[in-house]
Parts: sequence; C-alpha cells; structure tokens
Amino acid sequence: MVEKELSQYTWDELTSEAQQGLRGQGAIVEAMHRLTVRLDAFSASSDRYSNRMFWLNIILVVLTVVQAAAVIKTWLD
Repeated sequence: MVEKELSQYTWDELTSEAQQGLRGQGAIVEAMHRLTVRLDAFSASSDRYSNRMFWLNIILVVLTVVQAAAVIKTWLD
C-alpha cells in the first residue's frame, strides 16, 4: 500500500486494507465508508439546491430591474 498514493485506491481497496490493519474493527471502517457515501449524496443535493437558488436570484434581479424601470418611467411622465 505504500507504493501508491492513498487517493489512487478505490473505496473497496481502502476498506480491505483498513480491515486487515484493524483486525476486528471492520464496523468502524464500514461506518466511515457509509458516512462518506452519505456526505457525497448530501453534497450532490446541496449542489442542486444552490443551482436553483442561483436561478431564483437571476429572476429576482430581472423583476427588480423591470419594476425600477416602470417606476422611473412614471416619474418621467
């Protein structure tokens, strides 16, 4: 395991190596793996919502500009 950098290993390889090094501690390794999977899923969900918030802000800016233009037009008339 020393030959390659840790980032080059798959989750299964890392889990196998950790279980071999932590005899009887497989539950800890599995818990860490599940936590990482959940964090990845949460990150994907968060990205989706941040994208929606971005477009909502764009729409609100456009509506604000339209409203400001209408107010300015009434002042000039």
